[in-house]
Amino acid sequence: MHVFHHQHLQRLAQDRDGEQHFCAIGPPCGVHDFQVWVHTLPPGAHTPLQRHAGSFACLAFSGSGKLLIDGAPVRFQAPCTLVVPPGCDFQIANNSALPLRVLSVFNAEPVAR
Repeated sequence: MHVFHHQHLQRLAQDRDGEQHFCAIGPPCGVHDFQVWVHTLPPGAHTPLQRHAGSFACLAFSGSGKLLIDGAPVRFQAPCTLVVPPGCDFQIANNSALPLRVLSVFNAEPVAR
């Protein structure tokens, strides 16, 4: 078992259109069969439209938002878990006035969009 300290991983954080995220477990840690990402979406921000070859799960720890899955909106409020089946197009949006903090887990690389 290994312990990966987030302080180091947060230095590898990527910012995209106001979204802050970092890979907590994945290739940077030598793990290649699944990935765990921590995201903070500010009010009004959203992830890119994406699709994964395998299942995708997202645990919302704080905030609320909207999951667009195959074009249909599903509203959610933390604490909850979002599950997206393989091959579905989806996007997560923060439609509240507070930051949305989530942890995402998936077992395959995203399919190119």
